[in-house]
Formats: sequence, C-alpha cells, structure tokens
Amino acid sequence: MGFEVTVVVVIFFISALVVGTFSYTALSASSDIVADASAEQQQIQNERLHTSINIDHSVPGTLGSTYDMTVTLTNTGSEILRFDELNVLIDGRLEPYSFSEAAALWVPEETRSLTIQGLTGAGTHRIKVVTGNGVAAYDIYLV
Repeated sequence: MGFEVTVVVVIFFISALVVGTFSYTALSASSDIVADASAEQQQIQNERLHTSINIDHSVPGTLGSTYDMTVTLTNTGSEILRFDELNVLIDGRLEPYSFSEAAALWVPEETRSLTIQGLTGAGTHRIKVVTGNGVAAYDIYLV
C-alpha cells in the first residue's frame, strides 16, 4: 500500500507542475497583451492631445443647381497629419474631396486647400473636417 500512495503522490505532483506551467504561460501572455494595449492607448491619446486643425475659409462657388466648395485648413497642432486621411462632412454627410498638393503629409503650421465638388442646396450649411485620429474642426457657410 505504501508504493501505491507514493505513485499517486508523484502523479499529482507532476500534474500540478504541468497545470502550473500552462497557467503561468497563459497569464504571462495575457499580461503582455494588456501592457501592449495600454502603451498603444497612451500613444493614441498623446497624438490626439497634440493634434489641432483650423478651418480658415469655406468658400462655395456658384454654378447653378450644384456648386463646388474650396476649404482652406491649417494644421495648428504639433503632429504631422495625413491630408489624404481626412473625413469631410457637409451637413452630416460624408463627402469625397480632392486636393492639388502632391505630398500627403501635412506638417504643423502648414495651410492647405481641398475641394468638394457637386454639392447642392441653398442656405446655411455646416462643414466638419475630421483628422485620422478623430480631432475635428467645424465651420458654417452660406450659399
């Protein structure tokens, strides 16, 4: 009977080592994932804090029932932004835009223009320009 008890204790000991090893590996991997996500969140928050844009002018052109609008923007923050990753909303609708500059990078204190074509409707309109990291600028214009 003493030999059987020893075998059972050894089996339990080996099982505890195996389970402990797998548990440590899983907990360690989870801890690394949480640490990486926390660092990425802090980086995103830091970029947002240093991002600021300003709509200098919203000038609609007149062409009859549809019109094109030129919007002049300034990067007033300290982050380098991508000009081709902006979202432009007119009265809450996402609108495609074009720009003539060859470089997509938008450095601080640089002023650029974009054009939205084929807009309709008379009266007061609201424009919202949103950067890739979620910082927005607003303006109102009259057609």
